Amino acid sequence: AEWMFGKWQASSDSGDTVALECSWDLDKHVVVLHGKMPDSEFKGYSALEPDSREVKYIGFDNRGTVTKGAWGMESGELTLRIESQSAERTAKMAAVFTGSVSDGLEVRIHRVDDSGSIVSPARMTVKFKKK
Repeated sequence: AEWMFGKWQASSDSGDTVALECSWDLDKHVVVLHGKMPDSEFKGYSALEPDSREVKYIGFDNRGTVTKGAWGMESGELTLRIESQSAERTAKMAAVFTGSVSDGLEVRIHRVDDSGSIVSPARMTVKFKKK
């Protein structure tokens, strides 16, 4: 997924700018995802957990939501399964990342049902271009 690193930009259906940046931190031991939308912002941190060899994710947003999850390959696609907890609710979802530098980055947001299955079609799809 090295091609995902850098700054990406998209437009929402309403014409608002959506930005996503993927970068290394802490001597390439942590990957930082930083997203900005008109009404929200988040930062997520991913790192390899030494004991399990899983890539774990923890994120925070400007509304007080805490998100935890893990990365993996599902049906040949890079998938981040997360559970977000805010004061109001807990939600499970999956973000599927596909594309390339030349084609752009596509992020599909799916609901995850009670059995843990990813629900299709995606609730939302955002197509980014390299900035």
